[in-house]
Amino acid sequence: RQNDSTFSAGTSISSAINTKGNDAPIALSPDGSILFTYTSTDQDKGDIYMSTLNGEEWSKPVRLNQNINTNEWEGSCSITSDGRYLYFASERPGGLGGRDLYVSEKVNGDWGPAQNLGPTINSPLNEDAPFIHPDGITLFFSSEGHQSTGGYDIMYSIKKENSWIEPMSMGIPLNTT
Repeated sequence: RQNDSTFSAGTSISSAINTKGNDAPIALSPDGSILFTYTSTDQDKGDIYMSTLNGEEWSKPVRLNQNINTNEWEGSCSITSDGRYLYFASERPGGLGGRDLYVSEKVNGDWGPAQNLGPTINSPLNEDAPFIHPDGITLFFSSEGHQSTGGYDIMYSIKKENSWIEPMSMGIPLNTT
């Protein structure tokens, strides 16, 4: 960002991040020091990787552990402002729909077992693209369920007394048919 509020031309951030597969940035930690990326190849349906900023250089992305990544698709995530919880989407078996939202807590420096966010958040249809607000209790996500007006709609839920309230649509004009 320039002083006049315009942006300079884009440049590649690092050759260490880009692979021969399908790469995409999916989340950035609130302090800007951790970049989460999605990578898929002909052999892999898609997994979540993490790169850390060292000075002005990004490290080579490291695949997150088996609590996050499975043999199925994992492709979007959001980390809490304190770095303690990672919310992510997965098509792993045992969910409530084709694609569900999960959370994992960092335990001893690595991601612990993933917990499905349950039937209040996950519908029989697909949920994706979680974003946990810096307040740690407001979750935004996209959903084909929850009385969607058509396709994926932007929803949000608030955590009260350790439970998520029924998701609410962001409504029109953000959501359309």
